[in-house]
Amino acid sequence: MFNLQLGCDSNNAAAFGVNPPIPATNLATASIASKDPVETELHTAVCSGKVTLAAAQQAIATDWITALAKLELN
Repeated sequence: MFNLQLGCDSNNAAAFGVNPPIPATNLATASIASKDPVETELHTAVCSGKVTLAAAQQAIATDWITALAKLELN
């Protein structure tokens, strides 16, 4: 699932669904509310040319909790 900040088509109903489960190894530090700053940071990084849109989308789709670290943005 992608978000609007990272190029999600707002007319594509399939893009809006339930967030994927939080990986069990990250349950202690995760909450859905804490995903918003990650999305914003990735959006900023894409717009400033620090990372590609494809890399940001892949990182957040794979594991949003570690996305910034994987892209060396934190």
